[in-house]
Amino acid sequence: MRLVPRIFGQALGLVALSAVLAFAVNAARPDGLPLAQAAAKPAPSAVQLSQASGEIALKDAALLFLSGRAVFLDARSQFEFQLGHIQGALSLPPRNFAADFQDIKPLLAGKEAVIAYCDGPDCPLSHSLAKHLIDAGVKNVYVLVNGWSLWQAEKLPVAKGAAAPISQTSQAPQAVQTTQAPQAVQTTQAAQTVKKGKASASKAKGQEKLCTDCTN
Repeated sequence: MRLVPRIFGQALGLVALSAVLAFAVNAARPDGLPLAQAAAKPAPSAVQLSQASGEIALKDAALLFLSGRAVFLDARSQFEFQLGHIQGALSLPPRNFAADFQDIKPLLAGKEAVIAYCDGPDCPLSHSLAKHLIDAGVKNVYVLVNGWSLWQAEKLPVAKGAAAPISQTSQAPQAVQTTQAPQAVQTTQAAQTVKKGKASASKAKGQEKLCTDCTN
């Protein structure tokens, strides 16, 4: 009867010894199996986004800028915008949204992203503008936090001065033609005047010759 407990104890000892040896061999091998799984990374959809839509990294915003696939909207005051802004950006402070959005809306169609920015890591204007855009039904709205400072630090393209009004921008080629038209008219009139002068001079010479013949 004592033989059974003895055999059972030896078996447990062998199992324990095998487990210890297995752990030791696994630890010594370079391709050993992990003893515990690493913590799973959260899925992109689980990442906390901003209160408006989503924040975009500078490198991604720059790629969209260089490929012409994004519209940049400056949420700062128009005075700050005139001092300097991202090249090609449009000025749309949140307080002017109701008055100016309808003029800007057609330019947002077909773009992969609409990026709002202001200046400073705690600047709320870009998030406020993004919220207005989303409420108005605009898709793919992103916030470039501290956008103006980061953009300048990377020496990306910038511009100064006020942006041309949307209506004037669309009519610019016609305006150029209009300003050139009077010059063309003046040139044509001058050519006609010269031509008439030459004809008159030729006629006068002809008459003078006739009179000379009559005298002779």
